[in-house]
Order: sequence, then C-alpha cells, then structure tokens
Amino acid sequence: MDNIYSLDASHVEKDLEYKKSIHKRRSSVFQSRQIIFDECEGTEDKETVENREVIKCTSNTTQEKVFNLEEYIINLRNERKEWIETLKQRKTQRKNLTKQKLCLENQEQLLDLNVLSEYEKTFVTARPSYQHICKNYEKLSDMLVKLSVLHNLTYKLNQRFISQMERRLCKIIDKIIKISES
Repeated sequence: MDNIYSLDASHVEKDLEYKKSIHKRRSSVFQSRQIIFDECEGTEDKETVENREVIKCTSNTTQEKVFNLEEYIINLRNERKEWIETLKQRKTQRKNLTKQKLCLENQEQLLDLNVLSEYEKTFVTARPSYQHICKNYEKLSDMLVKLSVLHNLTYKLNQRFISQMERRLCKIIDKIIKISES
C-alpha cells in the first residue's frame, strides 16, 4: 500500500513541475501572458503568508486580462501575414544575391596593377594564362580522342587489307602451281 501512495505522490510532484514550467514561444502574442506569470512566479516558493500574495497575483492577472479569442485570432493572422511577408522578402533577397554572384562569376574582373609593387606587378604579368591553357587542353583532349578512334580504324583496315592480300596471294600461288603441273 505504501508503494502505491509513494507512486501517486511522485506523479503529483511531476504534474506540479510540469504545470510550473511554461514552454515559451517566439510569438509576440504570448509575451504579455508570460511576463505576468514570470512576475508572479517569484512569490510561489515562499512561505504560506506569501501564498496569499500568489493567489492575489494570479487573481489579478485573470481579472486584468480576459482572454479575447477574436483578438487572439486576429493577432495570429497578422503574425502569419508578417511571416509570409518576411519569407517573400528573404526569397527575393536570396534570388538577388544569387544573381549578383552569378554575374560576378561570369564577369571577369580587371585588376588595378597600380596598387601593387613592382615585384608583384612582374609576377602577375608573368603568370601564365590559365584560361588559355584550359581551352588548349580541351582542344587537345578532343583531338586525342579523334586520333585514337582514327588509329583504331586504320589498324582494323590495315589488318583487313593484309588478310585479303594474303588470301589473294594464296589463290595466285595455287593457280601458278596448277598451271606449272599441267
């Protein structure tokens, strides 16, 4: 029997702890209610004399603010509209930034060499044109593929030609042998 009562007591304590903790939201609608509860929260942990103040404080909060459902719904709708507007603004801002990034990537930027020292100027001007090298590499790779295909085709054609010539030569040799024997 004692175990049952101890279990019930632990559940009651957990329920009290759960009721004391309020999960705060970021919504502006709920801020005023939470602030009032937080003001009254400090008086709950004191002695019984101050428990009366808690009752007064909670009764004051209920008397001061009557929950108006229509106003609450209107506030939520307004908040939703604001979130939708901020979402649209962020989407357009992101699109604009990606467009700017693409424009900057596609556009070659000219360097001002006057800012650099003489050594840095010579280094920058002496550097190879990597874009030109990449273009040449692509052209060479394409040509290499074509050459390898052509090489394979010519090899096959040469092998066919050699085999045909060997067959013809064998036929001619056979004819010559037949003519010489007769």
